[in-house]
Amino acid sequence: MKERMPLGFMFKQINTIYEKEFNNRLRKFGITSSQCGVLDYLFGSSKEAVTQRDIEKALSLSNPTVTGILKRLEEKGFILSVPSNKDKRCNNIHLTEKAYDIQRWMDMVRKKLDKTLTLGMNKKEIEALEKMLARVLYNIEEP
Repeated sequence: MKERMPLGFMFKQINTIYEKEFNNRLRKFGITSSQCGVLDYLFGSSKEAVTQRDIEKALSLSNPTVTGILKRLEEKGFILSVPSNKDKRCNNIHLTEKAYDIQRWMDMVRKKLDKTLTLGMNKKEIEALEKMLARVLYNIEEP
């Protein structure tokens, strides 16, 4: 009888393969999946002014990691980092037109990869999977 693989290991394997494929497809625009994640957060944020600390908290990333991602995104022309009027110690992060130009393409790539992840599943199964994964994420997130 085949032994069950630990859930955490399966999540890790899925993430590794997904990220590798996503990076391959994003390479065309010179960005990585990590950079895409930051851009996605900025696209979806309803905050008037987003700081580096906001990104760190929302994406559960360390300060040095976000510093490096933002530096590279700014070098590539996808964001502008502007000193805050309210707190000179902070910079507000703004998307550039170049970022908005690739937003639709990034969404399309993600949708295609999501379709691959759910091959052979019907709509109800996909909805159940989304619900279960949301629960797993909720269970593991820091309070």
